Amino acid sequence: MRPAKYLVEPAYPTYEQVESYAEDFRTGAGSASDKGEGYARYWLASTLAVLTTLLKGDTYAVVAYPPAGFEYAGPHELAVLLYFRGWILEYHPETESWELLVSSHEVGIGEFIRLCIQYKAE
Repeated sequence: MRPAKYLVEPAYPTYEQVESYAEDFRTGAGSASDKGEGYARYWLASTLAVLTTLLKGDTYAVVAYPPAGFEYAGPHELAVLLYFRGWILEYHPETESWELLVSSHEVGIGEFIRLCIQYKAE
């Protein structure tokens, strides 16, 4: 197994790309590779998938993740691994604009998941 210094973080989408995935999903998911009721899946690259879901009303979650996961060499690497990166956005129809409510990169994965569950339940 490779040492942690050789782990490479995927090229996660920019915020502009995140907005475009959310907008595509909001307007019918025409660019999605897979879609269903309440979700759409996209491919940013062959090594990075993007899942967009409706949480409630005009609030959406966009999560980018390596579909095969990360190579794991041992517990000393847990602190450096990012399993996914996610964003919660709200669409404002009156201004046709998006607002970033939270990013997993800022609050951490655990808090991001908690907030997704909270928004979905409201």
